[in-house]
Amino acid sequence: MAEEVKEIPKSEWALQRYLYTRDISSAPVINLLLKQVDVIYQPRDEKEVIEVLRIAEKEGATVVPRGAGTSGYGGVLPPKDIALFRLSKRKTIMIDFTRMDNFEIDEEKQIVACSPGAVWWDIEKELNKKDLTLRVYPTSAPSSTVAGWIAQNGYGVGSLKYGGIADNVEKIRVVDFNGVREIEGKDLKYYVGMEGITGLITKAWVKVKEMEDMKYYGFHVSAKEANKIVFAGEHYAGLFLDAGYVKLKNEAFGTEMPEKDVLMIATTEKLDGDESLGEEIWEKRFYPMRVRRLGPGLVAAENVLPAESIPAYLNRLNKMIKKPHGSEIWYSKGKKGAVLTFIPSDERKFIGYTMTWLNSIRALKTAKRMRGVPYSTGFYLSSEAKLLLGSDYAELREFKRQVDPKNQLNPGKVFPTGALPLAMRIAQKVIP
Repeated sequence: MAEEVKEIPKSEWALQRYLYTRDISSAPVINLLLKQVDVIYQPRDEKEVIEVLRIAEKEGATVVPRGAGTSGYGGVLPPKDIALFRLSKRKTIMIDFTRMDNFEIDEEKQIVACSPGAVWWDIEKELNKKDLTLRVYPTSAPSSTVAGWIAQNGYGVGSLKYGGIADNVEKIRVVDFNGVREIEGKDLKYYVGMEGITGLITKAWVKVKEMEDMKYYGFHVSAKEANKIVFAGEHYAGLFLDAGYVKLKNEAFGTEMPEKDVLMIATTEKLDGDESLGEEIWEKRFYPMRVRRLGPGLVAAENVLPAESIPAYLNRLNKMIKKPHGSEIWYSKGKKGAVLTFIPSDERKFIGYTMTWLNSIRALKTAKRMRGVPYSTGFYLSSEAKLLLGSDYAELREFKRQVDPKNQLNPGKVFPTGALPLAMRIAQKVIP
C-alpha cells in the first residue's frame, strides 16, 4: 500500500525550508548568499534518487545532497546560483538521504555495505555484537551519516592508524545524470571528498576490523612532547586537547579536568600514562561542538597541518585570538593532525560575532604559512580547492564538467564559482 501523503501546514513548511538552509555552523554575511530550497525529497531507495535526478535534469533544477548536516563548511547548503553576478531562476531540489539508512555486515570479508544515510554509531553498535568495529569514524558519529563523511573525505577517530575515510572505502555506488555506476580503486578520487558535485553516493562498502583490547592513557604534555608519544608506536588514536579547550570542555560538560594541555592515546600497547584520565577523555570524545552553548554560538576553524608544525601553530593562535578559545587535535597517519579550534561567541550580536568569525580566516592564513590546508572546502572555502586538491585539481574539475555539464549537482561547492571565492581571497589579503 502506498504511503498516505499529508499536506504540511504552511508555517511548518516555512520552518523546514529555513532549517535546510543551515548546517552546524553560522557564517555571518555569507548566509546572505544562501537561498531557501524549493523542494525537499527524502528518498527511500536508489530508484527514487534516479527519478529525482531525471526530474531535475528535465526541469533544469539544481540538486543538493544532504546527510545529517554535522559539518560546518556549507557543503550541504543551497547557495544562490550566481552567474555573471545575476541571480539564476533555477529551482533547487534538496535530497535528504536520512531515510536510506540500511546496512549489511559481511563478517568474513570484514566489510559493511551501507546506504548513504546510515549513521556511523548505529553501524558500530551492530558491529560490536559480532566482535567487529569500525576502523575510522567521525567525532560526530552518533548522528553523522556514511555518505556525508565520505563526500567530505573526513579524518577522525582511528585515523592515526588507518588514515582518513578515503583509505577505508572499498567501493562506492553512485548515481548521476547518466545512470548508475560502481567505483573502486584509483577512480574513487573522483567522488571521495567531492561533496556530491560529480555524483550522489547511494551505497558504500567500508572496511571494518576485529575488536581489540584497547587501553586509553592520558598524559599532561605540551603539543611538542605529544608528537613524540603519538608517533612512537602503532597506536589506534591520538587526541590532544590544549588548556583552553579543556577549560571550555569543563564549562560545557560539567567536568573537572585539570585545565592544562593533555594528550589521550588509544592503543593495544602498554604505556606509562594515566589510564583514568585517558578513559575520561575517550568517553567524552563525541560532541565537541557542545561548547557552542557557551556563546551561545561558536566560531570554528579546522585545518590539517604537518605534526611538526602544530606546536607553533597553536602558539600563534593563542597570541592572535584575544577571546577565550581552545583547540583539539586528532592525529592521522602520515604524521599530520586535524586541528579544530573553537571560539565561543554570541551569534545574536552581529558585529561582535562577525569580528570573532574573522579569526577563522586568520587561522587559515596561519596554517597555510605552515604547510597546512583547510580540512574541507564546501561552499565557504571553495577558493582553497587548488591548495586542497593539489595536482589533481585540473583533472577533477574537467571530470566535473564531463559528468555535470550544466552544473546542477551541488553547485558552488569544492570548485570556486561566483562572488564568494573572490571575496574570500580578498579577505585573506586585507585581514591582518
